[in-house]
Amino acid sequence: MAKNLLVDTGFWYALYDVKDNYHEDAQILADLLDESNLIIPWPCLYETLNTRFVKRRDWFDGFFAYSGHTNTVRLSDEPYRDNALEKVFKSPAPWMSLSLVDWVIRLAIEDRNIKIDAMVTFNPDDFFDVCHSRRIELISS
Repeated sequence: MAKNLLVDTGFWYALYDVKDNYHEDAQILADLLDESNLIIPWPCLYETLNTRFVKRRDWFDGFFAYSGHTNTVRLSDEPYRDNALEKVFKSPAPWMSLSLVDWVIRLAIEDRNIKIDAMVTFNPDDFFDVCHSRRIELISS
């Protein structure tokens, strides 16, 4: 049975940018994408498909193939964004100073209505606690 993989923005850059520190790791992990159901949160789409990325046709075409595949779900941020914004503004501790995108992802991970088997990220420290509490595997290299 295919795993449901939540894929973070940094993975997409690492996969296509040969200068990225995690490029080799992303190349190895790319095999997982073909045999899994992908969950791409909308905020990750915004982060990934910025001007720099879309100007690189090879990057864009590769990402487009994954994002438009039948095994890919584009996860709406609507149920999470207001709460995430509040968490950014009222961060309880310096170690929880996360981006709005990361807060949306964390809240989606906490949502027990979303089946997530694993998360692909090169920032595992930002998600370790919520993934651990849901028994979601963190894949980072």
